[in-house]
Amino acid sequence: MQSLSQWRDRAEMLTPPFPWDRPRWRDRGGETVVLLHGLWRGWRAMQPLARALEAEGYSTLNIPYPSARLPIGTLANHVRSHIEKVASDRPVNFITHSLGGILARAILSENPSWATGKVIMLAPPHGGSEIVDWSRNHPLLHLALGPAGRSLGTDGAPTTLPFLPAGTDAAVIMGSRCSIPIFKGLLGDQNDGIVSADRGKIEGLKGFSVIDADHTFIQMHPETIRLSLQFLKDGTWPA
Repeated sequence: MQSLSQWRDRAEMLTPPFPWDRPRWRDRGGETVVLLHGLWRGWRAMQPLARALEAEGYSTLNIPYPSARLPIGTLANHVRSHIEKVASDRPVNFITHSLGGILARAILSENPSWATGKVIMLAPPHGGSEIVDWSRNHPLLHLALGPAGRSLGTDGAPTTLPFLPAGTDAAVIMGSRCSIPIFKGLLGDQNDGIVSADRGKIEGLKGFSVIDADHTFIQMHPETIRLSLQFLKDGTWPA
């Protein structure tokens, strides 16, 4: 049964982005963790995770970006400009959700010095998503995905972007709970309703786990938080 605080977190995460949203920087004195939300979402989608990180002494930079309006390269430049404002002598880590993981790949390929920190990607469509392929036969949905979303097909941008810089400490967490039954038949045996678990894999990962979570709320899952904090702390991942 969900607690009151969990329902509050879910409501916050579903709050749509607003034009006046700005990056949220919380300096707690520790290493910086950059948080990047996914398609159609806003910074509030990452706030439960941000609070857990801040409680452990990490500084957080939770960056909103117009995910459904611009192509991946332009979005990456937008995010990069905000990271540069706080990047210092402290390591920069990333925790991303969905499209945010693709942006992290684009950013780190151009800024390899930032790859000295940890990178944790939640439900990233590194191999694209079959749902984007399917949307090509449904023009309104395909249009609503925006330039970045439309490029996330199984033959699209995720398969052509550079891999992470060599030596990057990166891990991926995928979900296996399908909360959108209409899409279940389009995806692999293990999926979160949006992305098949196998499509989250990418060359050079230090860790890969599939947990009982759906695509929308994987950020607040206790196992996501536990694995992320452990990886940030000592770089270890369960076998």
